[in-house]
Amino acid sequence: MSTPTGPDVPADDGPAADLDKHVDPLDLTPRDPRDAMSLQTAWLRSFLAVADSGGFGAATLALHLSQSRVSAHIAALEHTLGVTLFDRKARPICTTEAGELFRGHAMTALLELQRGVEAARSTLDNLVAHVAIGSYPSVSSTYLPAILRELKSKHPDVTVELFEGTAATLEEMVTKGTVDLAFRPLLPKMREATLCHRPIWREDIVAVMREDDPLAKLSSVSIENILERPLIGNPSGTEEDGGGFDVRNTLGEAAGRADIAYLTDQPATLVALVRAAFGIGVINRLALQTTSTEGLTMRTIDSTTAHRDVALFWTRRRAKSAVVKAFLDAQASAQLPPGVQAFKTA
Repeated sequence: MSTPTGPDVPADDGPAADLDKHVDPLDLTPRDPRDAMSLQTAWLRSFLAVADSGGFGAATLALHLSQSRVSAHIAALEHTLGVTLFDRKARPICTTEAGELFRGHAMTALLELQRGVEAARSTLDNLVAHVAIGSYPSVSSTYLPAILRELKSKHPDVTVELFEGTAATLEEMVTKGTVDLAFRPLLPKMREATLCHRPIWREDIVAVMREDDPLAKLSSVSIENILERPLIGNPSGTEEDGGGFDVRNTLGEAAGRADIAYLTDQPATLVALVRAAFGIGVINRLALQTTSTEGLTMRTIDSTTAHRDVALFWTRRRAKSAVVKAFLDAQASAQLPPGVQAFKTA
């Protein structure tokens, strides 16, 4: 198949661009014992883990450290800074004003340090790095293996960590830096406008029904046909968080008349509900390749919006990372999954 032709879409320059400006080494000389040069990265990681998870217990699980060690890190950090970072009386625990102000700087510092590590390692003949990828089931099973084969063939020492989620959670992962890149439909639109993205393909949204359903006799189904039945869609969640987006987007102005009976994140669950005659499924065609559709049939939907465009997203601050560039190169070389159309710009 042809490879994607859509260009990478860069973000506008923002405050992060200031990080690339020259810094006089003399400015880094500690001015007192509580200056930044006294801080340890382990303290910062523990601080961010507690702040993100809302408690010491959850942070210990994320960091694989004992609670006493995490508590010691926070105590040392607070002593060095001379401020209290957490309101320990609140439930769940939350950052103080000082802690919230420090939080963004701590995250930026760790991300910039990681960029430095990867930049130094990029001078090696073999790239040694770790990349975290955000994805969802249909991409993970039908497309990601081809990308990883390309990546590993050129960079065997790169390690990969996979996180799966919905459109809403994937946006949060890539924005917060939990993942370096994330696959996600272009719609619903990202709230974070400064992300870079590369459109990859367009895929059909189809109706799924039992083979003995009267609608199976039609070559395609209309919006009115669909509105007569209970509908099963994806992903789960509230409408505000994008739950059932593909169903609502396909139906357009008629979505308000739809009986959306069930929403699920799992294609296998949607198929099982359709097979048990709980309704008609509305889902992207690619997702159906991840599960058995025995006894069911698919029909195209007579709607100009019965499709979705899939893209790869990453943050501007990670755009120059050697491992991000390597993954983007591997993605551009990988064969697209069957049944999708390579994205083309106007």
